[in-house]
Formats: sequence, structure tokens, C-alpha cells
Amino acid sequence: MPDDIATALLDLVSQAENLTDPTGLRTLLAQAHPLWCHALEDVRTHIRNQAAGWNDEQLVEHATAEGIQVAPSASRDELLQDLVFERFDATPAALAYQTLAERAHAHHTGLID
Repeated sequence: MPDDIATALLDLVSQAENLTDPTGLRTLLAQAHPLWCHALEDVRTHIRNQAAGWNDEQLVEHATAEGIQVAPSASRDELLQDLVFERFDATPAALAYQTLAERAHAHHTGLID
């Protein structure tokens, strides 16, 4: 994931730090959302490319190593999705977006009101 996405999200978090106006926070969140989506897609693409060479057993091993509880009925796509979100949630971009979303929520706003 490009550092500039995380940096842009962190800049939006910085702008939101002292902001309490719901409209202003919603505007920042709306600016942040496409960045979050792009960052998530970067991680998804990376994981899918990485996992392309893994058989199902190897995928289960990698998922388990990441702390994912694998249901016996889980499909390959479900495991890949779990792996993507497990890794993505720990990225600076995801953490920055979460911080911004929490700030907006604390002031009773979000992307969908």
C-alpha cells in the first residue's frame, strides 16, 4: 500500500482533531472513504497474488498463523477475505480511518446519517 494513502488519511485525522462540527467531520470522512477503499484494494490484491500459489491447506495454515479461526465449512474466498481484513485492519491507513470514523461518530455524524 502506498505510503501516500496512509499519509493522506493521517492528514485528515489531524484536521479532524479539534473539529466538532458534524458537517465538517462528515466532509473529512467523505474525503477519507475513497482512500480507505483504495488501501483495502491494495491489500486485497497483494493477498490474492500471494495466495495464488497456495493450495487450500497452505491457505488454512497462513490464516491460522494470522490468528484467524477457520471454520471447517469456510470456502477459499471466505478465508481470503478474512486474511485480507486481518492484515488490512492493522495498517496505518485502516487505523487512521478508524480514528476519523470514531471522531465523527462521537459528534453524531458519519457517511450515512
